[in-house]
Amino acid sequence: MANRIVTGWSDAGQPVTLFRDATPTLDFGATQASELWVTHDAPADAHVREDSAAGEWQLEPPPGGSAFRVVTFQPGAEVDVHATATVDCIVVVSGELTLILPEEELTLRAGDTLVQQATPHGWANRSAEPCVIAVVLLSAREEAV
Repeated sequence: MANRIVTGWSDAGQPVTLFRDATPTLDFGATQASELWVTHDAPADAHVREDSAAGEWQLEPPPGGSAFRVVTFQPGAEVDVHATATVDCIVVVSGELTLILPEEELTLRAGDTLVQQATPHGWANRSAEPCVIAVVLLSAREEAV
């Protein structure tokens, strides 16, 4: 399991390592998600000392906040078409994943990037290998959805 390292500030105002631990992972069956960090507003508080990823998992970040995740889609994994009030910045780390839109499908491969702006979408791993993506979800204004 990979390490999650979070830096921050000591009481004396010195840069320190706050957390160095195994990446926390949630198992949804054919899909696993690692919640790495969550912010609750923008601009983000750069002096948080609590583990912001330790709270109850939510699909969307808090209003005005963000969530940083690594998601693994096992072969055969499918996520139904859904929409979130987020702008998602995604990079495919390994494998390939099919983005399902209402009128088209696009296959993303390692190194590909995607900016998904609150559009209805789904996912399918139709390959024989796991697909790993890194994603930052940014809370979007309601009128954008």
